[in-house]
Parts: sequence; C-alpha cells; structure tokens
Amino acid sequence: MHNDDPKVQELEKTMREYKNTVYGIALTMLINKSDADDVFQEVFLLYFIKQLSFDNEAAKKAWLIRTTIYKCRQQNASKWNQHIDKTEEFNADICLETQEDKDIYSDVMNLPQKLREAVYLHCFVGLSVNETAEMLGVRANTVSMRLKKAKKHLKNRLEGDL
Repeated sequence: MHNDDPKVQELEKTMREYKNTVYGIALTMLINKSDADDVFQEVFLLYFIKQLSFDNEAAKKAWLIRTTIYKCRQQNASKWNQHIDKTEEFNADICLETQEDKDIYSDVMNLPQKLREAVYLHCFVGLSVNETAEMLGVRANTVSMRLKKAKKHLKNRLEGDL
C-alpha cells in the first residue's frame, strides 16, 4: 500500500531507519516483548502526532532515544507492571547480523537493568559515554562505572562457559 501523504512517508522513512534502535532499547529496558511492542508503537505514534522538525538526524535520533527511555521508565513504574512476571523468554527480534552478536545480546539481557541499559546504548546503539549519560540522566562517571561492572559480569559469565 502506497500513501502519498508526505507526513506518512516521513513516518515510514523514520520507522525504517530507527526501528531497531527504538525496539532494541525498549526490549532491553523492559525484557518483555509485548511491553516493548507497546512502547515502540507509542514512540512512533507520538513522533507522528507531534510532527516535530529537527535541525539534523542526530537531533531526531536523540529525541527518539530519549522518548523511548522515558516511555520504558513509565511502563516499568506502572503499578500493573510491577506485579507481572518479567521472566518471559525473549528472542532477539531486533536485527542482529551474526550469531555471535545474538549470543552477546543474550548475555547482555541477563545483566541487571542499569548495566544492561548502559551497555545497550553504548555498544549496540553506538552512543558515546557522555551521550549515554545524557540519555539516562546520569553522570558520565556513572555510565563508565556501569560499563566496567557489566564488562566484569560478562567476562565472568564467559569464563564460566569455558
């Protein structure tokens, strides 16, 4: 189906370009596929409704990341969400190219939430430590410490598998 509305075309283009980023963050923060699906839809619906204009792609990407994080935190804070089982088996529905990337992602998903968020934004999304800190609303030193702890957790896990 082809839509000639430029607003719809812009939404489709943005979704194609950022779907893995938004969905990956949502799945990483929520660990639950249906919650991640909800946040994914909310973020792009909000993007469409607000009809925001950005000076550049970096600003658009930053808005999408910040909005996704905010929506995930809202979802995690809801009373309903605090009482459901979050141990649902997830699969890497985000596009990861190699089996090694999928295995690493699986190990990252088993990290504590704060470590998982920092690792995903820094390593998978490609944000710098300072950008990651800004997106999470913490200091850069905090992100550096979370990355260091995550690396230690992942190293111990890999050594345990050998």
